[in-house]
Amino acid sequence: MRKATGPDGISSRLLKDCADQLCGVLLHIFNLNLSLERVPLLWKTSCVVPVPKTAHAREPNHFRPVALTSHLMKTMERIVLTHLQQLVDGKMDSLQFEYRPGIGVNDAVTYLLHRSLSHLEGTRSTVRVMFFDFSSTFNTIQPSLLRGKLEGVGVDCHLAAWKTDYLTNRPQYVRLRDCESDVVVCSTGAPQGTVLSPFLFTLYTYDFSYNSDSCHL
Repeated sequence: MRKATGPDGISSRLLKDCADQLCGVLLHIFNLNLSLERVPLLWKTSCVVPVPKTAHAREPNHFRPVALTSHLMKTMERIVLTHLQQLVDGKMDSLQFEYRPGIGVNDAVTYLLHRSLSHLEGTRSTVRVMFFDFSSTFNTIQPSLLRGKLEGVGVDCHLAAWKTDYLTNRPQYVRLRDCESDVVVCSTGAPQGTVLSPFLFTLYTYDFSYNSDSCHL
């Protein structure tokens, strides 16, 4: 799925094999994108492929909508992601365990057990744990709200505007075997399966936190 060609028909192998010849040209195109605060329409376009979550998927919610997008866009996203990670390092919630390099669910479980068991060592202590499930997480991102949060952590206004443009007026269609749906235009959410979407969702929810001696969110 990662190497599948996006709607622009340019393969990842082509970019890899011709990297030396293309790097100067792509650098100019990427910089032009940022200065204009615009993303080419074809780079925004997503071919959504339903990927089964279970072995016997039958209902629509048994599938994960993975977006196949331009490898040129993914290349630029990787560059932007590195820049954003360095920029917000130290500003994110330390209790954010998902979508962070080298950190995962095991760390979250370890932290929860440590906090709970340490607290229960006290006399007549109790622990309450509440779990929230974010349903269709990437689909809930509002580009205008995201832009404010990007700028709030120090992201350059041109880069924030560029990312907002990418998430606005995005053409997308569904492909299932040999059939393709009509194209619809979406201005809400972030495509699942792209490079930046997990980081953007983390940033989108980073201020949803509260920590005190008796409460951790």
